[in-house]
Amino acid sequence: MRDSDLAIGGLVLLGIVGALVYFLFPKFITEVLRGPSYAAIIKNQQNEIAAFNHETEIIGSYLQDSWTMKAYRKLDAVIGRGGYEDWARKVKTERNEAAREMMAYVDRERPGLERLAQSLELKLSLRDKTKRSFFDLAKSPLDAEIEVLQADLDRKTIELSQFFNRFSEKRRVLNQKALTEWFKRSLFVGLLTAGILVVVCGVSVAARNSSGAKLSADKKPVTTSLGFVAAAPRQVGLIKPVESPTLTDLEFHFTFQPKAGPISDSISSVLDELPKTNTALKLASILGGYPETPASRSHHLNESGGLIVHTAKVLKHSEPLLPTLPDPKIGPVVILAHDIGKILTLSNDREGQPHDIPSADLVASLPELREEFDEITARSMILAIRHQHSKAEIPLNAPLLTETVLQFVKKADLSASAEESREAAEKMRELVPKILELFPYIVPELNVNGCMGGKAEGYLCDGYLYLLKESVKEKLLRSLKVQNAPVFKG
Repeated sequence: MRDSDLAIGGLVLLGIVGALVYFLFPKFITEVLRGPSYAAIIKNQQNEIAAFNHETEIIGSYLQDSWTMKAYRKLDAVIGRGGYEDWARKVKTERNEAAREMMAYVDRERPGLERLAQSLELKLSLRDKTKRSFFDLAKSPLDAEIEVLQADLDRKTIELSQFFNRFSEKRRVLNQKALTEWFKRSLFVGLLTAGILVVVCGVSVAARNSSGAKLSADKKPVTTSLGFVAAAPRQVGLIKPVESPTLTDLEFHFTFQPKAGPISDSISSVLDELPKTNTALKLASILGGYPETPASRSHHLNESGGLIVHTAKVLKHSEPLLPTLPDPKIGPVVILAHDIGKILTLSNDREGQPHDIPSADLVASLPELREEFDEITARSMILAIRHQHSKAEIPLNAPLLTETVLQFVKKADLSASAEESREAAEKMRELVPKILELFPYIVPELNVNGCMGGKAEGYLCDGYLYLLKESVKEKLLRSLKVQNAPVFKG
């Protein structure tokens, strides 16, 4: 038998086997030949958009935090061109528009694709039920409808895939364009800095050589102008290095082991309406372990359990602000943590210390935080909690997300505090007659001009009596026997 006959026989046998496999598994073979479904394409593209957004954050950190861009920004401000800000804004706008266009297209096309897929599945199921036997190959009107639906679905899937390919190409072009422009400006700054250093070193060497030559000629030290320049401190460059690194985990020294308790009903009822995480539940249970902690010593909610009441209020007011965060799960965690350090600072052994630092240290010590959030997000949350009352101390190279989280916490906290002030004012109105009655009896007890020794609680000058608010407030509350101190104003 010739080799050609064997080849032809093999091809015939392969065709028969392929036809048999197709008849046995028609749906599987059809899906393999057709390629990925629209659902798989959309899922892959969502992953690509997430990666694109992460790249945008990295590029933003390059443009904002790299020392070359900081130097270029200052140089641009000195020259007065303003080109840097326009360029950075343009890069951000182009990338945001690309991601927004991609998401809008997906949102627009997905409902139609889902309807087509559902209709096709329904027709296929109906055909399978009405088909009399496996070898019934006659074509029915239902088969024609299935072919039309399948053709429409294939056409739209191909269009979706083509659009995603264009987005991938645009993503590559935008990344290349941004990094190329960044490299050009960084190269300019690097060359300028190197040039300055070369000039300074050259002047120093020339001054030192000139001074040495004159000393050798005259046999005595002579201080010339160039010698003075050589003795002066060397200039590192035009731009001073910023020594404010982002805190690392080693700089969070936290040895306190907080106890856990049942989550209070007020916090639990609000958490049911918010995105839950293990980190948030852990923080809520820690607050439950200290149910008697007040929210303050002499201001809002200074009674037992005030911290839990205040935290629940802030949680409630944070819900409308969740869309301002890139991940809604961040919100409950930072709100539950923003005042949790008061379980330490409002105790006798650490009275009067700032509460935001132990709050951040406590959150940083939770292993759940790193398990549920990526490093940049976790770092931003810790820094926002740590500097909620000292924004000016936030490191310049902190992640961009830090400012967003910080503003989220501040807005929710201010909104809750405003509600607490209104509630305190309502309670205060009921006490006004009693205050007016007690006030004349409190004045003689005050340490005016420090006559009783110690810190003065008021001052008498030219016939006028000036009283310190906190001293009067403390004595009034003691006389009124009020546990929940309202906020005095005016």
